[in-house]
Amino acid sequence: MLNIAFEVIFDKALKQRRNGMAEVAADIQKEIRPLTVPLHGRPFRAFPLHPDLLGILEEKGFTKTTIIQDLFLPQALRGHDVIVKARRGSGKALAYIVTILDRFLRKPPQKNEAIVLVTNPERAIELLSLTRELAKPFSFSLTAFAAKEKIPEEQLKAVERGPNLIFTTPYWLSRLLKWKIIHPQNLKILVLDEFDQMALENRTLLESVLSNLPLPGERQGLAFMENIRYEALELAYKFLKEPDEIYIEIGRVDFSNLNLSLFHVSSEEKFMLLLGVLDKHHWPKTIIFVNNKLEAQKLCDELKKLGAKAVFLKPDLGPEYRLRFLKQFAGKEADILIATDAGCRFIQQDGVPLLINFDLPETAEEFRQRALKVKEGGTIISFCDEEGAFFLEFIEKELGFKIPVSWPEPEEEWFLSPVIAREKIAKKYKPLSKKPTSQKLKRPRRPLRPKKTGR
Repeated sequence: MLNIAFEVIFDKALKQRRNGMAEVAADIQKEIRPLTVPLHGRPFRAFPLHPDLLGILEEKGFTKTTIIQDLFLPQALRGHDVIVKARRGSGKALAYIVTILDRFLRKPPQKNEAIVLVTNPERAIELLSLTRELAKPFSFSLTAFAAKEKIPEEQLKAVERGPNLIFTTPYWLSRLLKWKIIHPQNLKILVLDEFDQMALENRTLLESVLSNLPLPGERQGLAFMENIRYEALELAYKFLKEPDEIYIEIGRVDFSNLNLSLFHVSSEEKFMLLLGVLDKHHWPKTIIFVNNKLEAQKLCDELKKLGAKAVFLKPDLGPEYRLRFLKQFAGKEADILIATDAGCRFIQQDGVPLLINFDLPETAEEFRQRALKVKEGGTIISFCDEEGAFFLEFIEKELGFKIPVSWPEPEEEWFLSPVIAREKIAKKYKPLSKKPTSQKLKRPRRPLRPKKTGR
């Protein structure tokens, strides 16, 4: 990990779920290790790119990769589906353009072999211009098909000729499919640029368009996001096949804007202290970090027995189940999210007010990664038990400051018994009693008298 809080996820590779699993995971780990010091990536020549493409990249001044390109290219060049979360200006566009051109150079492309979906016409023109610069020595057919109102005649003619690569928007792709101008069966690479924004603007249209393209596994899918939105992740998991996930967060943690405190406590008393801390903060949205996943599951079960709305983000969960727990925590179904450092990377929740290190992490970098999940002005409380004492000195040395120590006094206010905690939690979630509404009593209808017949 980098000291400026880079977070890198290779979900499927690290879980070894592909063929040649152990070998692939080992290769990726070797590729990651050199990245733990420099802030830039390796030279493009470090990757198995086509020699002609390497030549044009150097000619255009692209000699070294950015961090995102360094992490993305090994996965994309293997043909994996990939989800990337990184900020603007990180080099995402060049990363997938290089991937597409490398494929085209290795095997002559078909018509409509690659489609890049973008959010607006301006972005389509911008990406087309960059791609043409890199593909100038080659005879690939490239075009943009997007406009705010009427499509220009030259764009329509270009797309009718069957270009190898099309930059378009979801709306205009839906038109092309409806008019049967393009051949979706030829599609081998689908790029979803700014996918989070795309899903936010018109999810229904986007889902409809993607449903009319070849199924995941029949083509490579690459999704790029600036911000993780759970709605976009749902679509990504639906239309990508077992995607590798690369989430990069850049930025130093400003501890001066956080309230830090440390409690020295025995392992036997940690649970009661946890209940006391949660109660003193009125049971807010809280992330609790535990070092061991078995202990994390046990802690989650204990809190749920007391009536707390807690979920455990297991790092080995499938994407759909993991997303379900994250959405519960983002909504009103869960107030406490328990995670390990392996699961920390998946949490893209806006900063929470309270974070509790139930177990002190083993490194300062893990402490920083956890701290990224707290909002500005939030609180981080760390428990230091007999085992955590071994890590504390090294963590504080790397952080460059001592974590302020707090003392749980008076003890009866800080160490809360499970019985009392259950009562307090019950009051918190007790449904509001509805006031009886005054209703006007209706007079019963009088039975109709039989009509006289005159007899």
